[in-house]
This record gives sequence, structure tokens and C-alpha cells, in this order.
Amino acid sequence: MTTDREGEAVATTGTTSAVAASGTPGATRVPPMVSLALRAASAQMVVMAVATVATYLLQDALRDAWLFDRAVATNQSVDAVRESPMQAPGFFPVALTLFVTYVLLALVLVAMVRVGARWALYSLTALVVMSAVLQLVLGTTAGAPVVIMLLAAASVALHGLTVLLLWHPANARFFRNAHNGHWARVVDADER
Repeated sequence: MTTDREGEAVATTGTTSAVAASGTPGATRVPPMVSLALRAASAQMVVMAVATVATYLLQDALRDAWLFDRAVATNQSVDAVRESPMQAPGFFPVALTLFVTYVLLALVLVAMVRVGARWALYSLTALVVMSAVLQLVLGTTAGAPVVIMLLAAASVALHGLTVLLLWHPANARFFRNAHNGHWARVVDADER
């Protein structure tokens, strides 16, 4: 335990103090690479929002692409597939569900990564990689509109940037120490 300028007790972990440069007790300094990674994750959420709106606006083009792919796969004409009992899936409800689910999970994980929770680093990495793979598959589907392909490519690039920045070697100490300091501060606050 050490004291800060105002005489309040501040927990320390190893060689790092829990007082950030701003002098706020209990705050840890977020490394620049983690801040950049979280900005890239936020930008990626914006790209996903635009892609979801584009999915809504381009529903007819997506349905036509699905009909064409189905016709090629079944060796039928597009008209025969259109008249078959198999209906084209609703692309917008799926895109909206994926977007809302991703954003809600990512916002929680981003908040926990900001305090240095190692489990959140692993969880956010897994979420970002799974989303990138899904968008890569959906964005490169034959017949998808060019706008959807470009948005998927931008999203995958931002996903990759997020992972690279999160796992930068300069962040190792932050994820090793910051969360331990967080729990030490919680215990100290309860004992007062």
C-alpha cells in the first residue's frame, strides 16, 4: 500500500502503481496498442452496422444471387428454383441478429479488456476471429453484391488489425498486471 497526493490508500501490484498518469486512484494506464485495438474494434462495429443496412437495402440482389447459386447447384433453371417449395432465406433478419449479438458481446469484452482482464483478451480474440471467418465466407459468396463484398473485406481487415494490436508484445505486462491490480483495489475498498 502507498498513498497518493490526497492521502488515500492506493494498491500496488509488483512494480506498477494503480494510479494512472491522471492521478485517479484505482485507474491503470491502458497501453497505446490496446487503445488502438479497441478503436479498430469500434470501427469494425460501425462497418458491420453499414453492412447490416446494406443487407436490408440489397435484399432483392441477395435473393437473386441465392436463386442463381441454387439453380446451378441443382442443375435447374432460375425460374424452376423460384417456383420450388424451397424459399430463399431472409438475409436481413440473419444479418441483424448477427450484428446485435456481436456488438453486445464485443462491448462487454472491450470494457473488460480496457481494465486488463486476460480472459476478456482471449474471449474478444475468439469473437473477432469467428466473426472474421463468417464475414469472409459470406462476403466471398458467388453473386454477392459488390458493396457487400467490399464491406466484408473492410470488416475482415479491421478484425485482423484488432487481433494484431491486441496481441502486440508491448501489451503483455498490461494483461499480466492490470487485472490483478483491479481485484486488489476492490478488496482494499471493501476493507475501509
